[in-house]
Amino acid sequence: MGQSDTASARLREHVAPVLEGDDWECVDESPDRLRVEGSDRTLVVDRHDGPGRESRWSLTLRADGATVGKFGRFESLDEVRAQVSALQGTDVRYTVCCDGERS
Repeated sequence: MGQSDTASARLREHVAPVLEGDDWECVDESPDRLRVEGSDRTLVVDRHDGPGRESRWSLTLRADGATVGKFGRFESLDEVRAQVSALQGTDVRYTVCCDGERS
């Protein structure tokens, strides 16, 4: 089992226990990406190589098919878990451009 495979399994182990309710589904998109689907948002966690080839993690928040937030690069899965826990229940907000349109 390679570093990515081990990291992907560890990611799922850290994220799944903090998901509240039955409306969340974890989907392994690749050994380096976990997609967490909720009823009104999607959280995508990606693994990246750090400076010494250690794992680093980023998290993208999506709603209505648009990216509304990016977080990371986190150095530990505990940091990822805390961010997933915080984002699953927060209000999703859009940036408003100067013309009043959502972006």
